[in-house]
Amino acid sequence: MAVNPHASEKKLTPLEEKLVLYQKHFSTAALPDRLKSNLGKYYTPPHLVDLVTELVRPYVKTNSVILDLAAGCGAFLDAFPNNSAIIRDIDLDAVSFLHSVGYTKAEQDNSLFNVSRYKLGLSLQDHLVCIGNPPYNDITSLVKRQGENAKQAVDFYIDHDIRSNDLGTSFLRAFNKLHAEVICILHPLSYLIKESNFNNRLKNFTYEYVLNKGVIFSSNEFTDMKGTPFPIVAALYLRDFRGMDYEFIREFQFGILNSSEIFVLSDYPTTDGYIQKYAPSYSGKTTSEISLYMHNFRDLNSLKAVGNLSDKPLERVTIPVSSKNLYKYAYLNALRRYFPKDFRWGNLSPLVSKEQLETDVYLRDVCLIDTIMNNQRLSCFARSPQSELIKKFSREFETKSVPPGFIDIYRIFSDFIRGELDKSKELEHFLSDYFIKLPEKLKNSCSTTKISEISKQY
Repeated sequence: MAVNPHASEKKLTPLEEKLVLYQKHFSTAALPDRLKSNLGKYYTPPHLVDLVTELVRPYVKTNSVILDLAAGCGAFLDAFPNNSAIIRDIDLDAVSFLHSVGYTKAEQDNSLFNVSRYKLGLSLQDHLVCIGNPPYNDITSLVKRQGENAKQAVDFYIDHDIRSNDLGTSFLRAFNKLHAEVICILHPLSYLIKESNFNNRLKNFTYEYVLNKGVIFSSNEFTDMKGTPFPIVAALYLRDFRGMDYEFIREFQFGILNSSEIFVLSDYPTTDGYIQKYAPSYSGKTTSEISLYMHNFRDLNSLKAVGNLSDKPLERVTIPVSSKNLYKYAYLNALRRYFPKDFRWGNLSPLVSKEQLETDVYLRDVCLIDTIMNNQRLSCFARSPQSELIKKFSREFETKSVPPGFIDIYRIFSDFIRGELDKSKELEHFLSDYFIKLPEKLKNSCSTTKISEISKQY
Protein backbone atom coordinates (compact mmCIF):
# COMPACT_ATOMS: atom_id res chain seq x y z
CA MET A 1 0.00 0.00 0.00
CA ALA A 2 3.05 2.25 -0.19
CA VAL A 3 3.06 5.15 -2.62
CA ASN A 4 5.44 5.91 -5.44
CA PRO A 5 7.27 9.21 -4.84
CA HIS A 6 7.90 10.14 -8.47
CA ALA A 7 8.40 13.83 -8.87
CA SER A 8 5.84 15.97 -10.65
CA GLU A 9 5.72 15.88 -14.44
CA LYS A 10 5.82 19.69 -14.43
CA LYS A 11 8.98 21.02 -16.06
CA LEU A 12 10.85 23.41 -13.77
CA THR A 13 12.86 26.38 -14.99
CA PRO A 14 16.57 26.53 -13.99
CA LEU A 15 15.74 29.18 -11.36
CA GLU A 16 12.92 27.05 -9.95
CA GLU A 17 15.27 24.06 -9.78
CA LYS A 18 17.81 26.12 -7.80
CA LEU A 19 15.10 27.28 -5.39
CA VAL A 20 13.92 23.71 -4.84
CA LEU A 21 17.50 22.56 -4.24
CA TYR A 22 18.02 25.31 -1.70
CA GLN A 23 14.78 24.49 0.09
CA LYS A 24 15.64 20.79 0.32
CA HIS A 25 19.16 21.17 1.65
CA PHE A 26 19.74 24.62 3.14
CA SER A 27 16.41 26.24 4.05
CA THR A 28 16.96 26.02 7.81
CA ALA A 29 20.28 27.87 7.75
CA ALA A 30 18.69 31.26 8.34
CA LEU A 31 16.37 30.15 11.14
CA PRO A 32 17.28 31.01 14.75
CA ASP A 33 18.36 27.99 16.80
CA ARG A 34 15.34 28.17 19.10
CA LEU A 35 12.97 27.60 16.16
CA LYS A 36 14.72 24.62 14.58
CA SER A 37 16.62 22.66 17.24
CA ASN A 38 13.60 21.69 19.30
CA LEU A 39 12.58 19.31 16.51
CA GLY A 40 16.08 18.74 15.14
CA LYS A 41 15.31 20.67 11.96
CA TYR A 42 18.77 20.79 10.41
CA TYR A 43 18.41 19.98 6.71
CA THR A 44 20.99 17.81 5.02
CA PRO A 45 23.59 19.12 2.52
CA PRO A 46 23.79 17.24 -0.80
CA HIS A 47 27.18 15.61 -0.12
CA LEU A 48 25.82 14.00 3.06
CA VAL A 49 22.73 12.80 1.22
CA ASP A 50 25.08 11.24 -1.34
CA LEU A 51 27.02 9.56 1.46
CA VAL A 52 23.89 7.86 2.83
CA THR A 53 22.77 6.91 -0.67
CA GLU A 54 26.11 5.28 -1.48
CA LEU A 55 26.08 3.27 1.74
CA VAL A 56 22.54 1.95 1.39
CA ARG A 57 22.21 1.48 -2.38
CA PRO A 58 23.62 -2.11 -2.47
CA TYR A 59 20.90 -3.18 0.00
CA VAL A 60 17.92 -1.62 -1.79
CA LYS A 61 15.99 -4.22 -3.81
CA THR A 62 13.58 -3.53 -6.65
CA ASN A 63 10.68 -4.32 -4.31
CA SER A 64 12.07 -2.44 -1.29
CA VAL A 65 9.86 0.19 0.32
CA ILE A 66 11.77 3.37 1.20
CA LEU A 67 10.69 4.92 4.49
CA ASP A 68 11.57 8.44 5.63
CA LEU A 69 9.72 9.28 8.85
CA ALA A 70 11.28 12.74 9.17
CA ALA A 71 11.40 13.69 5.51
CA GLY A 72 11.80 17.45 5.93
CA CYS A 73 11.88 18.86 2.39
CA GLY A 74 12.71 15.53 0.77
CA ALA A 75 16.50 15.61 0.47
CA PHE A 76 16.76 11.80 0.53
CA LEU A 77 13.74 10.96 -1.61
CA ASP A 78 15.15 11.56 -5.08
CA ALA A 79 17.77 8.80 -4.78
CA PHE A 80 15.39 5.89 -5.36
CA PRO A 81 12.73 7.08 -7.81
CA ASN A 82 11.78 3.55 -8.91
CA ASN A 83 10.95 2.31 -5.41
CA SER A 84 7.74 2.72 -3.51
CA ALA A 85 8.10 5.14 -0.62
CA ILE A 86 6.37 6.24 2.54
CA ILE A 87 6.98 9.87 3.42
CA ARG A 88 6.11 11.46 6.76
CA ASP A 89 6.97 14.62 8.66
CA ILE A 90 5.45 16.30 11.70
CA ASP A 91 5.96 19.78 10.20
CA LEU A 92 3.01 20.90 8.06
CA ASP A 93 5.15 23.44 6.19
CA ALA A 94 7.58 20.69 5.18
CA VAL A 95 4.73 18.48 3.98
CA SER A 96 3.26 21.36 1.98
CA PHE A 97 6.60 21.87 0.28
CA LEU A 98 6.84 18.14 -0.51
CA HIS A 99 3.42 18.34 -2.14
CA SER A 100 4.54 21.34 -4.20
CA VAL A 101 7.49 19.45 -5.69
CA GLY A 102 5.55 16.35 -6.61
CA TYR A 103 5.51 14.17 -3.48
CA THR A 104 1.75 14.43 -3.23
CA LYS A 105 1.36 11.38 -0.98
CA ALA A 106 3.58 12.81 1.75
CA GLU A 107 1.63 13.06 5.01
CA GLN A 108 1.85 15.12 8.15
CA ASP A 109 2.22 12.68 11.02
CA ASN A 110 3.79 12.18 14.41
CA SER A 111 6.00 9.28 13.36
CA LEU A 112 6.76 8.31 16.96
CA PHE A 113 3.12 7.75 17.95
CA ASN A 114 1.27 4.49 17.38
CA VAL A 115 4.26 3.05 15.52
CA SER A 116 3.33 -0.02 13.48
CA ARG A 117 3.46 -1.45 9.99
CA TYR A 118 -0.33 -1.49 9.99
CA LYS A 119 -0.46 2.28 10.47
CA LEU A 120 1.87 2.74 7.47
CA GLY A 121 -0.04 0.31 5.27
CA LEU A 122 2.79 -2.22 5.19
CA SER A 123 2.60 -6.00 5.33
CA LEU A 124 5.04 -8.19 7.25
CA GLN A 125 6.46 -9.31 3.91
CA ASP A 126 7.40 -5.82 2.69
CA HIS A 127 11.18 -5.25 2.54
CA LEU A 128 11.57 -2.02 4.49
CA VAL A 129 14.53 0.33 4.09
CA CYS A 130 14.65 3.32 6.47
CA ILE A 131 16.75 6.29 5.36
CA GLY A 132 17.22 9.91 6.31
CA ASN A 133 18.38 12.34 8.93
CA PRO A 134 15.89 12.07 11.80
CA PRO A 135 16.08 14.71 14.53
CA TYR A 136 18.51 14.16 17.34
CA ASN A 137 18.03 16.34 20.35
CA ASP A 138 17.85 15.81 24.11
CA ILE A 139 14.21 16.61 24.77
CA THR A 140 14.74 16.81 28.54
CA SER A 141 17.08 19.78 28.23
CA LEU A 142 14.89 21.99 26.09
CA VAL A 143 12.54 23.28 28.73
CA LYS A 144 15.40 24.12 31.08
CA ARG A 145 16.94 26.87 28.98
CA GLN A 146 15.72 30.40 29.57
CA GLY A 147 16.14 33.77 27.91
CA GLU A 148 16.04 34.87 24.29
CA ASN A 149 17.46 31.58 23.02
CA ALA A 150 15.05 29.39 24.99
CA LYS A 151 13.83 26.51 22.85
CA GLN A 152 10.29 25.38 22.45
CA ALA A 153 9.39 22.28 24.42
CA VAL A 154 8.63 19.06 22.60
CA ASP A 155 4.95 18.52 23.31
CA PHE A 156 3.99 15.60 21.05
CA TYR A 157 3.30 12.10 22.32
CA ILE A 158 5.88 9.32 21.92
CA ASP A 159 4.98 5.64 22.38
CA HIS A 160 6.16 4.56 25.82
CA ASP A 161 8.17 1.61 24.49
CA ILE A 162 10.32 3.78 22.21
CA ARG A 163 10.47 6.95 24.29
CA SER A 164 13.96 8.19 25.11
CA ASN A 165 15.56 11.41 26.32
CA ASP A 166 16.92 11.81 22.79
CA LEU A 167 14.64 11.94 19.77
CA GLY A 168 17.20 10.20 17.58
CA THR A 169 17.26 7.09 19.72
CA SER A 170 13.45 7.12 19.74
CA PHE A 171 13.56 6.96 15.95
CA LEU A 172 16.02 4.05 16.02
CA ARG A 173 13.70 2.22 18.42
CA ALA A 174 10.79 3.02 16.08
CA PHE A 175 12.63 1.48 13.12
CA ASN A 176 13.23 -1.61 15.24
CA LYS A 177 9.54 -1.71 16.17
CA LEU A 178 8.73 -1.64 12.45
CA HIS A 179 11.15 -4.56 11.85
CA ALA A 180 12.98 -2.67 9.13
CA GLU A 181 15.40 -4.89 7.22
CA VAL A 182 17.83 -2.05 6.46
CA ILE A 183 18.45 1.26 8.24
CA CYS A 184 20.79 3.94 6.93
CA ILE A 185 20.62 7.26 8.74
CA LEU A 186 22.70 10.07 10.18
CA HIS A 187 22.97 10.28 13.97
CA PRO A 188 25.48 11.40 16.62
CA LEU A 189 28.35 8.94 17.05
CA SER A 190 27.80 9.29 20.81
CA TYR A 191 24.86 6.86 20.54
CA LEU A 192 27.41 4.14 19.88
CA ILE A 193 30.74 5.15 21.41
CA LYS A 194 29.40 6.21 24.83
CA GLU A 195 28.87 2.93 26.63
CA SER A 196 25.98 4.21 28.75
CA ASN A 197 24.16 5.42 25.62
CA PHE A 198 24.79 2.15 23.81
CA ASN A 199 23.53 0.00 26.66
CA ASN A 200 20.77 2.17 28.10
CA ARG A 201 19.37 4.30 25.29
CA LEU A 202 19.47 1.95 22.31
CA LYS A 203 18.27 -1.04 24.36
CA ASN A 204 16.63 -3.74 22.19
CA PHE A 205 17.96 -2.13 19.03
CA THR A 206 21.41 -3.57 19.77
CA TYR A 207 19.95 -7.08 20.07
CA GLU A 208 18.34 -7.06 16.63
CA TYR A 209 20.67 -4.98 14.43
CA VAL A 210 24.35 -4.97 13.53
CA LEU A 211 26.30 -1.97 12.32
CA ASN A 212 27.53 -2.91 8.87
CA LYS A 213 29.23 0.32 7.78
CA GLY A 214 29.86 3.67 9.42
CA VAL A 215 31.43 6.89 8.17
CA ILE A 216 31.99 9.71 10.64
CA PHE A 217 32.20 13.44 9.98
CA SER A 218 32.06 16.74 11.82
CA SER A 219 28.77 18.33 12.83
CA ASN A 220 30.09 21.46 11.13
CA GLU A 221 29.45 19.74 7.79
CA PHE A 222 25.90 20.97 8.33
CA THR A 223 25.79 24.56 7.11
CA ASP A 224 23.71 25.77 10.04
CA MET A 225 25.37 23.87 12.91
CA LYS A 226 27.93 26.13 14.53
CA GLY A 227 29.99 25.95 17.68
CA THR A 228 32.18 23.17 19.03
CA PRO A 229 32.13 20.26 16.56
CA PHE A 230 31.09 16.76 17.52
CA PRO A 231 31.12 13.51 15.51
CA ILE A 232 28.14 12.38 13.47
CA VAL A 233 28.01 9.01 11.74
CA ALA A 234 26.34 7.87 8.56
CA ALA A 235 25.40 4.44 9.88
CA LEU A 236 24.19 1.43 7.93
CA TYR A 237 22.44 -1.17 10.09
CA LEU A 238 21.23 -4.58 8.93
CA ARG A 239 18.65 -6.60 10.81
CA ASP A 240 20.55 -9.46 12.42
CA PHE A 241 19.43 -11.26 15.55
CA ARG A 242 23.02 -11.97 16.52
CA GLY A 243 23.05 -8.33 17.58
CA MET A 244 26.08 -6.36 18.69
CA ASP A 245 27.68 -5.55 22.02
CA TYR A 246 29.83 -2.62 23.11
CA GLU A 247 33.06 -4.53 22.49
CA PHE A 248 31.95 -4.89 18.86
CA ILE A 249 31.65 -1.09 18.65
CA ARG A 250 35.03 -0.58 20.36
CA GLU A 251 36.72 -2.58 17.62
CA PHE A 252 34.57 -1.38 14.71
CA GLN A 253 36.46 0.33 11.88
CA PHE A 254 34.71 3.61 11.14
CA GLY A 255 35.60 5.46 7.98
CA ILE A 256 36.23 9.20 8.10
CA LEU A 257 34.60 11.39 5.46
CA ASN A 258 37.04 12.60 2.78
CA SER A 259 39.90 10.66 4.33
CA SER A 260 41.62 7.31 3.90
CA GLU A 261 41.98 7.03 7.68
CA ILE A 262 39.89 4.79 9.89
CA PHE A 263 38.73 5.44 13.42
CA VAL A 264 38.77 2.59 15.94
CA LEU A 265 37.53 3.48 19.40
CA SER A 266 39.80 1.03 21.23
CA ASP A 267 42.85 2.82 19.82
CA TYR A 268 42.24 5.77 22.11
CA PRO A 269 42.29 5.16 25.88
CA THR A 270 40.44 7.78 27.89
CA THR A 271 40.12 8.90 31.48
CA ASP A 272 37.05 6.70 32.02
CA GLY A 273 37.57 4.60 35.14
CA TYR A 274 40.76 6.51 35.89
CA ILE A 275 39.79 10.11 36.66
CA GLN A 276 36.44 10.89 38.26
CA LYS A 277 34.36 13.16 36.06
CA TYR A 278 31.08 13.43 37.96
CA ALA A 279 30.40 15.02 41.32
CA PRO A 280 30.08 12.48 44.14
CA SER A 281 26.72 11.38 45.45
CA TYR A 282 25.52 12.43 48.87
CA SER A 283 27.29 9.41 50.36
CA GLY A 284 30.65 10.26 48.79
CA LYS A 285 33.33 12.66 49.92
CA THR A 286 32.27 16.16 48.90
CA THR A 287 34.97 18.40 50.41
CA SER A 288 38.60 18.94 49.46
CA GLU A 289 41.33 19.34 52.09
CA ILE A 290 43.15 21.76 49.73
CA SER A 291 39.95 23.70 48.90
CA LEU A 292 40.07 22.85 45.22
CA TYR A 293 37.20 21.59 43.05
CA MET A 294 36.53 20.85 39.41
CA HIS A 295 33.19 21.30 37.68
CA ASN A 296 31.92 17.92 36.53
CA PHE A 297 31.92 17.07 32.82
CA ARG A 298 30.55 14.44 30.42
CA ASP A 299 33.18 14.37 27.68
CA LEU A 300 35.95 16.40 26.10
CA ASN A 301 33.63 19.05 24.67
CA SER A 302 31.95 19.38 28.04
CA LEU A 303 35.35 19.67 29.78
CA LYS A 304 36.38 22.47 27.45
CA ALA A 305 33.07 24.27 27.97
CA VAL A 306 32.58 24.02 31.74
CA GLY A 307 35.42 22.03 33.32
CA ASN A 308 37.01 24.88 35.22
CA LEU A 309 38.70 24.71 38.62
CA SER A 310 37.10 26.46 41.58
CA ASP A 311 37.62 26.97 45.31
CA LYS A 312 33.89 26.83 45.99
CA PRO A 313 32.12 23.47 46.34
CA LEU A 314 28.72 23.05 44.73
CA GLU A 315 26.62 20.06 45.73
CA ARG A 316 26.31 17.51 42.92
CA VAL A 317 28.17 19.87 40.58
CA THR A 318 31.82 19.91 41.63
CA ILE A 319 34.38 17.15 42.16
CA PRO A 320 36.61 17.55 45.24
CA VAL A 321 40.29 17.54 44.31
CA SER A 322 42.63 16.09 46.90
CA SER A 323 46.36 16.59 47.29
CA LYS A 324 46.76 12.94 46.26
CA ASN A 325 44.91 13.24 42.95
CA LEU A 326 45.82 16.85 42.14
CA TYR A 327 48.14 15.76 39.32
CA LYS A 328 45.22 14.13 37.50
CA TYR A 329 43.09 17.27 37.56
CA ALA A 330 46.12 19.40 36.66
CA TYR A 331 46.45 17.15 33.61
CA LEU A 332 42.79 17.78 32.74
CA ASN A 333 43.23 21.50 33.26
CA ALA A 334 46.21 21.56 30.89
CA LEU A 335 44.41 19.33 28.36
CA ARG A 336 41.41 21.65 28.47
CA ARG A 337 43.67 24.54 27.52
CA TYR A 338 45.90 22.94 24.89
CA PHE A 339 44.19 19.91 23.36
CA PRO A 340 43.03 21.01 19.88
CA LYS A 341 39.36 21.00 18.96
CA ASP A 342 38.73 18.00 16.73
CA PHE A 343 35.31 16.50 16.08
CA ARG A 344 36.67 12.94 16.40
CA TRP A 345 37.32 13.29 20.13
CA GLY A 346 34.52 15.67 21.09
CA ASN A 347 32.14 13.07 22.56
CA LEU A 348 34.85 10.91 24.11
CA SER A 349 36.14 11.36 27.61
CA PRO A 350 39.54 13.11 27.56
CA LEU A 351 42.33 11.05 26.05
CA VAL A 352 45.16 9.99 28.33
CA SER A 353 48.17 7.73 28.45
CA LYS A 354 47.58 6.39 31.95
CA GLU A 355 50.93 4.65 32.11
CA GLN A 356 52.82 7.82 31.23
CA LEU A 357 50.87 10.03 33.60
CA GLU A 358 51.46 7.56 36.44
CA THR A 359 55.21 7.23 35.85
CA ASP A 360 56.36 10.44 34.15
CA VAL A 361 57.09 12.87 36.97
CA TYR A 362 58.15 15.58 34.53
CA LEU A 363 54.81 15.48 32.66
CA ARG A 364 52.90 15.66 35.91
CA ASP A 365 54.94 18.63 37.08
CA VAL A 366 54.54 20.45 33.74
CA CYS A 367 50.76 20.15 34.01
CA LEU A 368 50.79 21.17 37.65
CA ILE A 369 52.97 24.25 37.10
CA ASP A 370 50.87 25.33 34.11
CA THR A 371 47.70 24.88 36.19
CA ILE A 372 49.12 26.97 39.04
CA MET A 373 50.20 29.76 36.69
CA ASN A 374 46.82 29.90 34.94
CA ASN A 375 44.62 29.73 38.04
CA GLN A 376 45.92 32.50 40.26
CA ARG A 377 42.36 33.50 41.14
CA LEU A 378 42.27 30.43 43.40
CA SER A 379 43.58 30.90 46.92
CA CYS A 380 45.20 27.45 47.10
CA PHE A 381 47.56 28.49 44.26
CA ALA A 382 48.29 32.00 45.54
CA ARG A 383 51.91 33.16 45.23
CA SER A 384 51.58 36.42 47.16
CA PRO A 385 51.31 35.65 49.96
CA GLN A 386 52.25 32.05 49.28
CA SER A 387 49.63 29.45 50.11
CA GLU A 388 50.64 26.34 52.04
CA LEU A 389 50.29 24.28 48.85
CA ILE A 390 52.66 26.58 46.94
CA LYS A 391 55.18 26.44 49.79
CA LYS A 392 55.04 22.65 49.64
CA PHE A 393 55.67 22.56 45.89
CA SER A 394 58.46 25.12 46.18
CA ARG A 395 60.30 22.81 48.58
CA GLU A 396 59.73 19.74 46.42
CA PHE A 397 60.76 21.37 43.15
CA GLU A 398 64.08 22.61 44.60
CA THR A 399 65.34 19.02 44.72
CA LYS A 400 64.20 17.95 41.24
CA SER A 401 66.35 17.88 38.11
CA VAL A 402 65.31 18.34 34.49
CA PRO A 403 65.72 15.45 32.03
CA PRO A 404 68.34 16.18 29.32
CA GLY A 405 66.92 18.15 26.40
CA PHE A 406 63.79 19.33 28.21
CA ILE A 407 62.86 22.84 29.28
CA ASP A 408 63.68 23.80 32.86
CA ILE A 409 60.14 23.92 34.27
CA TYR A 410 61.42 24.24 37.84
CA ARG A 411 63.28 27.45 36.99
CA ILE A 412 60.11 28.71 35.32
CA PHE A 413 58.14 27.91 38.47
CA SER A 414 60.72 29.63 40.68
CA ASP A 415 60.68 32.77 38.52
CA PHE A 416 56.89 32.78 38.62
CA ILE A 417 56.75 32.49 42.42
CA ARG A 418 59.20 35.39 42.80
CA GLY A 419 56.95 37.52 40.59
CA GLU A 420 59.48 37.71 37.76
CA LEU A 421 57.26 35.84 35.30
CA ASP A 422 53.53 35.70 34.65
CA LYS A 423 53.34 33.41 31.62
CA SER A 424 55.74 31.01 29.96
CA LYS A 425 55.70 30.54 26.20
CA GLU A 426 58.10 27.60 26.61
CA LEU A 427 55.60 25.84 28.84
CA GLU A 428 52.72 26.58 26.50
CA HIS A 429 54.62 25.33 23.46
CA PHE A 430 55.64 22.12 25.24
CA LEU A 431 52.09 21.26 26.33
CA SER A 432 50.55 22.29 23.03
CA ASP A 433 52.96 20.02 21.18
CA TYR A 434 52.32 17.18 23.63
CA PHE A 435 48.53 17.27 23.26
CA ILE A 436 48.60 17.73 19.48
CA LYS A 437 50.66 14.54 19.19
CA LEU A 438 48.78 12.60 21.88
CA PRO A 439 46.11 10.91 19.67
CA GLU A 440 48.68 9.53 17.24
CA LYS A 441 50.91 8.42 20.10
CA LEU A 442 48.03 6.57 21.75
CA LYS A 443 46.99 4.98 18.46
CA ASN A 444 50.51 3.72 17.76
CA SER A 445 50.86 2.44 21.30
CA CYS A 446 47.56 0.55 21.11
CA SER A 447 48.44 -0.89 17.70
CA THR A 448 51.73 -2.20 19.08
CA THR A 449 49.92 -3.74 22.03
CA LYS A 450 47.36 -5.44 19.77
CA ILE A 451 50.11 -6.90 17.56
CA SER A 452 51.89 -8.18 20.65
CA GLU A 453 48.70 -9.80 21.96
CA ILE A 454 48.05 -11.48 18.60
CA SER A 455 51.61 -12.81 18.41
CA LYS A 456 51.25 -14.46 21.80
CA GLN A 457 48.47 -16.64 20.39
CA TYR A 458 50.82 -18.33 17.94
